This record gives sequence, C-alpha cells and structure tokens, in this order.
Amino acid sequence: INMKKDNIKKYFIKYSLEFFVIVMGVTFSFFLQNIRNDIEIDTKRELIIDNLLSELESDQAYIEKTKQDFKREMEYVNKLLSDSLTTKEIKNYPKNFSSLNPFFSVKKFRPSRSIYNSIVNDGSFNIIEPTSLKALIDNVYELNYNTIINIIDSEQKIADKADEFFVNNYTETYVKNFWFNNDEKLISSVYKIMQKDSKFKALMVQKISFMEVKVAHLNDYSIKRDSLINLIKSNKK
Repeated sequence: INMKKDNIKKYFIKYSLEFFVIVMGVTFSFFLQNIRNDIEIDTKRELIIDNLLSELESDQAYIEKTKQDFKREMEYVNKLLSDSLTTKEIKNYPKNFSSLNPFFSVKKFRPSRSIYNSIVNDGSFNIIEPTSLKALIDNVYELNYNTIINIIDSEQKIADKADEFFVNNYTETYVKNFWFNNDEKLISSVYKIMQKDSKFKALMVQKISFMEVKVAHLNDYSIKRDSLINLIKSNKK
C-alpha cells in the first residue's frame, strides 16, 4: 500500500512538473510573440510617421506658392471692382497664363496626400500614437483640406457663371477665344467690358467672397500643418 502511495505521489509530481513546464512554455511563447508584435507595430508606426513627415515637408514650397497665387488672384478681382486695375498690372500677370484667369477660372489646391490616403485605406492610421498627433493629422488632412476644397468648388460655380455670362452676352468677343489669346487689344477690350458691366461685376462680388474665405482657410491650414510637422518632430526625439 505504501509503495502504491509512493508511486502515485511520484507520478503526481512528475506530471505536475510536466504540466507546469508545458504551461510555462506556452505562456513564454505567447509572451515572446506579443513582444515581436509590439516591435513590429512600433517599427511600422515609426515608418508611417517618417513617411508622413516627408510628405508634409516636401509640400512646403507648394503651400507657400499657393498662398501667393490665391492672394494675387483675389487682388486682381479686388482691383477690377474698385476700378484700379491698370494695363501694366495686366501685362505683369505670370507668363504662360491668361490674365483673365482670376475672373473666369479658379486656382486649384492639390497638396500631396498619397501617404495619408494609403494609411487610412489599409487601416494603419489607427496605430498612430499619441491621440493628439492622430487628431491633428486627421484635422489637417481631412477637415481643413476638405473645407478649402468645398470653398474652391463654390468659387468655381461663380467662375462658370461668369464664363457663361460672356458666352450669352458678348458672343462675338468670346468666339475669339480670349482666354488663350494674348493679343493685347483683345484682352483690353474684354477688360473694358468687365469694368463697365454691372452684372459681371456682381458675379465678381460673389466670387471674391469665396476667395477671401479661401485665403483665410489656407492660412489656417498652413499654420496647423506647421504645428503638425513640429509635433511629429517633437514626438520623434
């Protein structure tokens, strides 16, 4: 009987140890796997942040140029409305563009967004930390960006109306393709029409209201973009 008890005790200890070893092995394996997963996520997060920073910094010159373009276009419309737009200013409009663009067209806004779109589409945007950084990224790339795009779309509708206005009311002038014709006499005649026609000026009053809001929002976008760049850099230290 004592031998049976000793055997039972021996086997109990043996199998208990084996069970403990197995449990510890599995637990340690899970522990190592979790460490590997955390390292992979940290590495991926760091790569995402680096790529976003590169994308943001690569667009700095474009943002500044766009701000200048928006202000220049608004200035031309303002001067038309105040009857202070001179022939010299018309001639000094950037080469390879029509000086009528501020009135019949709209400057677009196309900053780089490929990295942001990629991480949103594949779900890796969710691993960005801290939440303050994630919120600012979303704010710059979505809220502020979409606000500017919506304003541009509204301004474009007014520009289209101005174009249609010339088609319907000054057909003979329009068919000369004045948008893409650099003939000074033709452009001068178009400006005279624009300056004298109160209905056209009314359209420009509508257009400039969107231009003013667009400029203000682009400035706000630029400030938040700079804040995002600084926040990313501070989190990388």
